[in-house]
Amino acid sequence: MSFPLITVGIITYNASETVNKAIQSALSQSWRSIEIIIIDDCSTDDTFKKINSFAINNRKISVFRNNNNYGVGFSRNRVIKEAKGEFVVFFDDDDESLKNRVSEQYNRIKDYENKFANGAPVICYTARKIIYQNGKMRIEKTMGQILDKLGPNGPAVARRVLHGEPLMDAYGSCPTCSQMARLNTYKLVGGFDPLFRRGEDTDFNIRLAIAGGHFVGISEPLVIQTMTLTSDKSLH
Repeated sequence: MSFPLITVGIITYNASETVNKAIQSALSQSWRSIEIIIIDDCSTDDTFKKINSFAINNRKISVFRNNNNYGVGFSRNRVIKEAKGEFVVFFDDDDESLKNRVSEQYNRIKDYENKFANGAPVICYTARKIIYQNGKMRIEKTMGQILDKLGPNGPAVARRVLHGEPLMDAYGSCPTCSQMARLNTYKLVGGFDPLFRRGEDTDFNIRLAIAGGHFVGISEPLVIQTMTLTSDKSLH
C-alpha cells in the first residue's frame, strides 16, 4: 500500500484558546505522510505566536499569515495554492479529529473511486460530534454514508442543497471542517469563492455537484466540533 502525501489545512483567526488542540489533533494522526499548512487570517491576539511555536519544532508544519483579514474562503484557497499533497483535508481551529480520521477518509475515497466514480471527482465527509457551550452534545451525520453503493452525485445534490429535493442517502451536512478530497478536485472548480466569509462550504458543494462530483461519507463521528462563539461567527 502506498502512502501519498496528504495536506492538512488549518485556517485560524483569533483562536489562541483553541488552536493548540487543533494542531495537536493533526500531529496525532495515524497517517504519517502529512504536511500541515496553517493560515493565520491576520489575528489580533497571540494566535500567530502560538502556531509559530509549533512550526519551529516540527518540519511538517508551514505557517502563513494574511496581511489582512480576508475570511475563510480566501484563506482556504491559500491552503490549496500552497499544498503539495495529493489530497487535502481541512481541520478547523476549534475542533479535534480522531487519530484515524485522515486514514479513514483516504480509504473511503480510494475504495469509492475504484468501484463507482468512473473518473468523476469524489469528496468525502465524516459525521461529527457537536458540543455546545451549554454542554449539550449531538451527532450530526453526513451524506453518502451507505457503503458499497453509488453515492449522491451530480446536479441532484445541488438541487437537494438549494431546494430540499429528496435524494437517497443525502440527508446530512457537508461542512469544510470534515471534508477531504484530492487536490485536483478543489482545483477543478476553482477552489472556494473568496467573497464568502461564512458558508463557503455550501457554495463549494453546489459548484462541485454541478461539475459532476460524488459525495461520500463516513458514519463514525471522526470530528469533535466545539461550537465556540467568536467575532467572525455571527449572522452579519
